[in-house]
Amino acid sequence: MFLILQNYRFRLFWVSNLFNDAGRMVTPMAVGWLVLILTDSPLWVGISAGASGLGLTLFSPIAGVLVDRYGRRDLLLATLVAEMTCALLMGFLVHTGNISVVHVLLFAFIMGIIGATRYSCVSALTLDLVGRSNLLKGVAANFFSMTVMGVVAPVALGWIIRSQGVPYAYYFIAGTSLVSLVILMNLRGITAPEKELSSHVEDLIEGAKFVFNTPIVRMLILAMLVSETFGWAVESMLPVIARDELSLGPEGLGYLMSAGAFGAVIPSIMISVVPDIKSKGILMFMGLVCFGSGLVLFALSKQLYISLVFIAFTMGSGTVYESALSTLLQTSVPNNIRGRVLSFQTFCWGFSGMAGFHAGAVAALFGAPLAVAAGGVIVLLNGLRIGKKLIVLTMDSQRNVSSRLDS
Repeated sequence: MFLILQNYRFRLFWVSNLFNDAGRMVTPMAVGWLVLILTDSPLWVGISAGASGLGLTLFSPIAGVLVDRYGRRDLLLATLVAEMTCALLMGFLVHTGNISVVHVLLFAFIMGIIGATRYSCVSALTLDLVGRSNLLKGVAANFFSMTVMGVVAPVALGWIIRSQGVPYAYYFIAGTSLVSLVILMNLRGITAPEKELSSHVEDLIEGAKFVFNTPIVRMLILAMLVSETFGWAVESMLPVIARDELSLGPEGLGYLMSAGAFGAVIPSIMISVVPDIKSKGILMFMGLVCFGSGLVLFALSKQLYISLVFIAFTMGSGTVYESALSTLLQTSVPNNIRGRVLSFQTFCWGFSGMAGFHAGAVAALFGAPLAVAAGGVIVLLNGLRIGKKLIVLTMDSQRNVSSRLDS
């Protein structure tokens, strides 16, 4: 966390993200609980998460082109305005009793589109503000922001839903976007990317070619795709597990989500303060294996306190592999196409939402625990499969990067 204290511009950027993360972390909770109220169906809960992931995935390649061409700070400001507007509208519809499942699905889809641009901007701006040598710490600091708000915000939102009603969950999301917007407006000195002479389509094709023709980048993207598609399906199933398996209400769901975020706090702090970790491939491998194992243990648990421990372990492991993967990805690409390559990372994140489609179907037929456990097994096996290759390729990549920087 020393990086945050020493770098004023990054600190301002981080505080803005802190408030925006508060809203972002509880949006799936607000959407999932509202869908359960409207439909009483695990399938529709999964579909609502899938709608968000679909928007994120479809728009991510376009977002990458935008991030490489236009001012990243201005794009991030635009996402905050759009996010705040959508949340206010949803709150109004719920408040007036005019809400339907179609509205919720549309909101989730649009929030996915907004998220595609936001995530690409945040990733690119982090490197702009801290530099390559401090990137792992910067990435970990961003995860720390999410985990802090992941601990506090779900508990707060659970209390808001129980005491004030569902509409105020969306007003809460709008309020956090507004605060983030005001803070980010004070961030200055961000140089816009140089204007490209090529077309947007040519930019998109160039980024895709780089991803598929560069072994280390291709492997990282594929590893992420598997984990997001099968492992992070747990996020869409948390409302169902909380209500149907653990007999919890909205406050209990908030505690469950907070426990997961709390588990991610410790590795986030450790990574952000310790000296640079050279073996990032090993770090990612360990994170993947523990993440998959944790999912299986969480799915098997039927006791609240045991479930809290396992979800904390699982999310902490997810933070480890995500931090290492993001760092390896950014340090393996040239600056001029970084936004487009990072958009493929955001593209993969969309699959964590779309996992709700298959997880919801499995949960409707066989129960949410089986949907989560099956995803964990797939993540674990894939981590073991790519382990040796991952470590060798990533260590070679780091040596090559170091030699380029020295020359």
